[in-house]
Amino acid sequence: MTTQNFSSLNDIIVPTNNEITYRGLEGDDTYILISNSNSNISIVDTEGNNTIQLPEWSKIKSIAFTSDAVRITCDSMAVFTINGADKFNFDIGGNKTNNENGIISTFDEFASFFDLNIPESGQVSFDDDKIVYNDKLAELYTVEVKEEDNGNKFYINGDLSPDLKLSSSKTYVFDQNDLTTNNHPLAISETKNGSHNDGVSVQNIKFFANGYNKSESEYSEIFINEDSFDNAFVVFTPSVNDTVLYYYCLFHSGMANNSSILIDGFEIETITATLNISNNGTSHYVISNKNDPDITLERGKIYEFNIDSPGHPFWIKTNASVGSSNSYSDGVINNGVSSGVIRFEVPLDAPDQLYYSCQIHTQMRGKINIVDINSTGQIISDSTFSSNTGGGYGYGIDLLLVDEPLNESPPIIFDI
Repeated sequence: MTTQNFSSLNDIIVPTNNEITYRGLEGDDTYILISNSNSNISIVDTEGNNTIQLPEWSKIKSIAFTSDAVRITCDSMAVFTINGADKFNFDIGGNKTNNENGIISTFDEFASFFDLNIPESGQVSFDDDKIVYNDKLAELYTVEVKEEDNGNKFYINGDLSPDLKLSSSKTYVFDQNDLTTNNHPLAISETKNGSHNDGVSVQNIKFFANGYNKSESEYSEIFINEDSFDNAFVVFTPSVNDTVLYYYCLFHSGMANNSSILIDGFEIETITATLNISNNGTSHYVISNKNDPDITLERGKIYEFNIDSPGHPFWIKTNASVGSSNSYSDGVINNGVSSGVIRFEVPLDAPDQLYYSCQIHTQMRGKINIVDINSTGQIISDSTFSSNTGGGYGYGIDLLLVDEPLNESPPIIFDI
């Protein structure tokens, strides 16, 4: 490896040439580490008060310490080995060429940023992506986009749309500089699929491009126009009030597969099943292509009813009747909606038999069987109600029988 010597003055040195040892002499020298693809660079300087600077947006992919040296691997696999590092200061976020100073640390303090202690012998290392942001080392997530069978999807640190577990005590940076993310600006929302599901981005998020803080709309415009840019980052610091969030593409629906961001160890309750419920005119609720089928639920489990039946409020009740009386409220959230999600956490003491029914139309109703264990695993089955077994074309007459049990007042059906 060739050695390049510098002067006895206070030099500003930007080491970029591969297989070169940069050797400072006298003077207080500053070395600004700028990543250069597949470069292997050494730095030696034992005289003066010398500083290693990692400017804003510098990425560290891995780092290793010995008692008196450090090896820093940056993005593009640029490797900087600093010998005599125990005699250097380390400036996080500074840039001498712009007269900017960041946070100055000693060799020991620099190691502590990676939760490492300088060893007396051997080496210690850290393999996890970090990035310099706001004079600190933030957690780094690299974003890519790849085409899957069901469309383009986000990949985070090489994984297909993973769930993320974040802490409200840390800052996270999503790196969107990979060319595949063109036209796919990332954002974070409290709502699955964000703006594509009437949600909005969280407030504690920042967007950066070309070194400048951008609004969400300005950031989006860069991706729309496909202008050249660098340093495209989304910066997120979770709040202590955040629990579960979702990342998504501002332009395209479904790119994150509804993957979640869990804050401070928050756990999502497992939904056993989601039942999509629509209507067939005023005659039936339709679930899994069946008219008013029986539903079997297990005690202690959580179910969602995704209701899309405008004009036909869906009620879970203790008997099947029109109106809103006799509703079953234990563990039920949003009962009686015609568009939206009803959540049902089945209580351990729930009765064996419940019903679902339309608030307005008598014939739109069915049974909900409650069991301890559903050994067959079959949630939807054919209706046991005789009103759903007739042939031909049925004409139903709504009888306005409010709050009467189903088996006492069946609808009148004429078949022709």
